[in-house]
Amino acid sequence: MPQLDRIIVFSQIFWLVLIFSIFYAILTHYFLPKFLKSLKIRKQVIDLNTKEILQKTEGTLSRQNLVIKILVKNLETTSGLLVSYFGQLVKAKKGVDTLMIDQKVGFVILNIIKFCDFKLLNSIFVYPKSVKFKD
Repeated sequence: MPQLDRIIVFSQIFWLVLIFSIFYAILTHYFLPKFLKSLKIRKQVIDLNTKEILQKTEGTLSRQNLVIKILVKNLETTSGLLVSYFGQLVKAKKGVDTLMIDQKVGFVILNIIKFCDFKLLNSIFVYPKSVKFKD
């Protein structure tokens, strides 16, 4: 069989080893450093973005906690009317159910946006109670 002839097989193996050695050397010398550099840069970008996200998340959480504290403080110091209205929002010994507050505030804002009109608001007459102060 001519494929297994000793003279032909030796030259084929020689050229195969030579070409693949050159190809391997070119890949490891030129392309592998560029590829590793791009991977390293990608990792640094991901790490930097993660740090920025964590910082912004901590800032927002601290501001959100501050707003929650202010809301709780204001809810506790308001008059009996607001306490009776928001009474269901304040849980005994567990703090405040912020999800319920968010839903109520969102509902109020949605209704204000949908139904408030200057003509409508001007047509509503408000009669405040007269308060007599003792001299």
